[in-house]
Amino acid sequence: MATTGFNGRKLTIDWDSTTLTGVRSRGWTGTADHVDITTDDDSGWRKLLAEPGLRSVEVTVAGISSDEVLIAEFTQASFDDETLDIDLPTGVGAATPGKLSGTFRMANFAQTGEHDGSVEFTATFMSDGAVSYTATVA
Repeated sequence: MATTGFNGRKLTIDWDSTTLTGVRSRGWTGTADHVDITTDDDSGWRKLLAEPGLRSVEVTVAGISSDEVLIAEFTQASFDDETLDIDLPTGVGAATPGKLSGTFRMANFAQTGEHDGSVEFTATFMSDGAVSYTATVA
């Protein structure tokens, strides 16, 4: 049985088509909040509007960087509420994973420790507009 993995250097945060950093781990959550339109005529069964009232994607990452400029940019982005264009690979088992692409705002950024002269960090990004998913090419 072959074991598949993914090189951490390829799990990147790209900002305006420039790769800023690799990350050790990342995850994402997609949300489609539906609108409850239940009335007394629905016999107690919930009815939802066919189209969600709110769609959103939240991306969380954890990584390590020795680039002080990057850390300063992330810190400033969290203070200034800047938007970032992010491309994020979604699969770790394929040689060429699918990816999420969109504009995001940094919801939080935390320096969580140090490792060999580098800063460990976590960050959460919230979608600001439509997010697209491009599937893995088979």
